Amino acid sequence: KQWYQRRVPITAGGHNMAPDLYYGSDDGIVFGSKLDVKKEKASTGNMSAMARFQKLDVQGSTETEGTTLTTTHANCITEIRSIGTANNKVTKFSTSGKDGQVVVWEVDSICSAIAGLKI
Repeated sequence: KQWYQRRVPITAGGHNMAPDLYYGSDDGIVFGSKLDVKKEKASTGNMSAMARFQKLDVQGSTETEGTTLTTTHANCITEIRSIGTANNKVTKFSTSGKDGQVVVWEVDSICSAIAGLKI
């Protein structure tokens, strides 16, 4: 068997600004899961256009909907490195990107945040 047919997990990152998990399979390499999972904000409900305008007018601010980052990195990931292993498995890895950040990811924390994920 080829290396990618043994269901070896592969972490990759790039222009989507988040590390992704891929698996090898008989069909080649397939997407597994996005690893940068954030909790979503609670919905503010439906607001009429007039009520929204009045709220913005009173607060003296502009609407920023759609400009909030949903990833930890603010630019593309340029490097991924293993920084911790146990029993021939990666337990921690780091990502660095063009945003200047170095982020340490703990595999156990990621698996507990994503239901059913096993690496």
